[in-house]
Amino acid sequence: MASHKTVTTHRASKKTVTATRTAVTLATATVGSIALVPNLAQATPNQSLTDVQNKVKDLQNQAEVATEAYNQANTQLVDLQHKVDQIQSRITLEQQALGQAQSSLGTLAAAQYKSGGVDSTLQLMLNTSPDAFLQQATALNEVTSQSASSLKNAEQIERQLQQDKDSAAKDLAELQKTRDYMAAQQAEIKAKQKAAQDLLNKLTPTQRVQYNHLQSNGFKAPSNLPPATNPRAAAAVAFAKAQLGKPYVYGAAGPNAFDCSGLTMAAWAQAGVSMSHSSSDQYYDFPHVTESQLQPGDLVIYYATLHHVGIYVGNGVVIHAPHTGAVVEYTSLHSMPVAGYVRP
Repeated sequence: MASHKTVTTHRASKKTVTATRTAVTLATATVGSIALVPNLAQATPNQSLTDVQNKVKDLQNQAEVATEAYNQANTQLVDLQHKVDQIQSRITLEQQALGQAQSSLGTLAAAQYKSGGVDSTLQLMLNTSPDAFLQQATALNEVTSQSASSLKNAEQIERQLQQDKDSAAKDLAELQKTRDYMAAQQAEIKAKQKAAQDLLNKLTPTQRVQYNHLQSNGFKAPSNLPPATNPRAAAAVAFAKAQLGKPYVYGAAGPNAFDCSGLTMAAWAQAGVSMSHSSSDQYYDFPHVTESQLQPGDLVIYYATLHHVGIYVGNGVVIHAPHTGAVVEYTSLHSMPVAGYVRP
């Protein structure tokens, strides 16, 4: 297992590629939208079951690309919401501090009045914002040192308050943009799923039975799967095995359903390892290993777009949550094009 120091190094390096990776994800999702052309969702009497199977598989793959984009956006949404909450809490405290500072200035004015009147400079200070006063004042020595100190304090608080309000407004706009993007990805996923189902609905009962037979991967994991040598990896693998047969649902991370990265995230959570609900983030967040170094518990990332992930359980076998309509299952290591291997 990698040390926490190694993982931290990888997490730090991840930050330098986050923007590029997000741009690639968005571009991939856009390409997925364009790829859904009308004739793809029309099964013709003459096309073979293999053609239908390939088209449905393509639609499922596009839906999973959109799911990966949705999961990444959801992670960003959570981070943004946390940031906005912190800023808003700070704004509340700053508003209270500014009120106290302004009250202090009022007390100074009252004291001057009792001693013989409020001078013109202090009047200007009370009738305009502290910032405007500092711009207009020509001689701070007209004010007592206590007045000047209170004024500067109020001006600093007001400046920080305005900066935080501007920052909050910007982050709130980004928050809404992210929500809109997630809604678009949800619509994209549903459109792909519907197109795939429309294709299947055009099959005759006999064809559907034949199609279901084709769809069954027919893969049976060997009975002699090796045990994980590391206790944390063993916990992750045991959890994954316990989820076999549960349905795939995009955005799900248990306990009754999973998508691909939701399954691996939940599995490693059993071992006390926190990871993002995103296959591409999981690829970038942890140390890479070679195929010859694979051990039970390692993650296998699939496709050039890094939009699918499974957990390796030994002897060339992976457990993964494939796509809508399927369940968590065993599959062979190279049943899909491998992009890389990582070790949490």
